[in-house]
Amino acid sequence: MGRSNRVVFANTLYEIVPRAQEGLPLPPTEVTNQLLTGILARTQRDSKVTLCNFVEMTNHSHQHVIPNEPQKQVGFYMEYQKKITDTVRKLTKLKRLRLWEERPSVAMIVGLQDAIKRLPYIFLNPVEAGLVEKIDDYPGLNTWEAFTTCPPSVDAEVVIKAVWTPVSALEPLPDNNKLSPAQDKAMATRLRESEDGIPYELVVKPLAWLKVYGVTDPEEIESIRQGIIRQVRQREAELAKERREAGRGVMGAQRLKAQQYLRSHTPKKKERRIFVICGDDAVRPRIIRAFKDIFSKCRECYLKLKAGLPHEWPPGTFIPWIPPKECRPPYVSAHC
Repeated sequence: MGRSNRVVFANTLYEIVPRAQEGLPLPPTEVTNQLLTGILARTQRDSKVTLCNFVEMTNHSHQHVIPNEPQKQVGFYMEYQKKITDTVRKLTKLKRLRLWEERPSVAMIVGLQDAIKRLPYIFLNPVEAGLVEKIDDYPGLNTWEAFTTCPPSVDAEVVIKAVWTPVSALEPLPDNNKLSPAQDKAMATRLRESEDGIPYELVVKPLAWLKVYGVTDPEEIESIRQGIIRQVRQREAELAKERREAGRGVMGAQRLKAQQYLRSHTPKKKERRIFVICGDDAVRPRIIRAFKDIFSKCRECYLKLKAGLPHEWPPGTFIPWIPPKECRPPYVSAHC
């Protein structure tokens, strides 16, 4: 196998980060938000994961999810990425488009404190990038409002009405791949009202992740939420002060929405892929060793698979494609 296997466990919080290879495919227009809401809702039609929180940036996304069935998590992000690729290709009238890095980062968030620290990070992405002063001002699709206003319960749901438009029914963008405010509003309305659109409900559970760590008491939930909000506000104030002292401003919502689809942009650097987010220096090495043991067992299973010997893959891993029966070696185990 050319890359490490992936291990996914139920009742575990993961951060998924799909990232474009280059360029800024999706400016945060009303049309983009309409399309992304429909894509997420369509992808979630069979409840592949519990979708907790997310922020959709112009060239990547941060999504906190809990797999309802471990094997379905891959289906979630693969379908999400494919639908976005097909949508951008149709909008920009391209015959071919390779949009994403080979596969997204999928990291297990180990402890409660790790999750508490990670949420301000994802909500502050647009602010740290100098796009807006506050997450409240960011025009891109995100769950900040849902997170801050939903009832303090792990069962709290925010239901967003969505319309998924099949790629065949999408109209292309103007030749410059930009939308004026009037064009943006009109096209978004056409998408919502099109007879080709299929209505769905996008269900977000902004506080469900706390149940993973055994937190269910409403008072404790509210205390944790307010702490996260304070962290976000404090960092927003720090960044605003830094910009004032440096004489810099932010791009602002209107300039962001006026950007070209698939605008040219080369990332400064590629971020290191991680598969475990854990701030406990005693726990993290043990988890990494356990993952490496699983990867080693996967390697052994793969070699046995090629040799036609009986084998059983570790729970939570993903089995490579197996050739049709008439092409297989003679002793592949039924566990595969």
